[in-house]
Amino acid sequence: MLSKLSEIPEPEHFSKEDEFKDFIERIIRAILNDLKERSTITNYYILRDFGFDLAIFIDKNGLPIVRFLELKIYKGQRAGGVGFGNQRGEGPQVEVLIGSGDTLLLFNKFLRWLLFDALTPKGERRYIFFDNFVAKECAMGEVRKGKQNNFNINKLRKYAITWSKLLDELNEFLSSFNE
Repeated sequence: MLSKLSEIPEPEHFSKEDEFKDFIERIIRAILNDLKERSTITNYYILRDFGFDLAIFIDKNGLPIVRFLELKIYKGQRAGGVGFGNQRGEGPQVEVLIGSGDTLLLFNKFLRWLLFDALTPKGERRYIFFDNFVAKECAMGEVRKGKQNNFNINKLRKYAITWSKLLDELNEFLSSFNE
């Protein structure tokens, strides 16, 4: 892990998803700025709400790389559920997760989900950084169009990690380039 990242203290709490997005975006910028300083990448640009919450476009010395993050907060608002897509079962999140294993594998190359469990105290395993196979496995029932789709928080919690592990996972996701 970057030494600069280890200096970022774990936040106490996020009350809104936008606060969480802002904070994670700052961490991503720190990772990418370090990669740029070390000449591992040439440039990058981050867009919000570009299909997924964060779209990260990276120029690795002429090679275009893209990464997407979908961010969620669980505050206990739904009985054990964390919604994704819209109430009509539409959105890129639903499109990815209704796909076959080949589709999930394809999207695993550039999409991760990150959930903050606001009901778990600071210092404990309250971050869940997961891929599309875990997302589909932890959905409540079948993922489909025409209904509000949700993750089962109890299933997701078995993948929970600490703050320092999350920083490692984000760094790995953003800096591993499979050419």
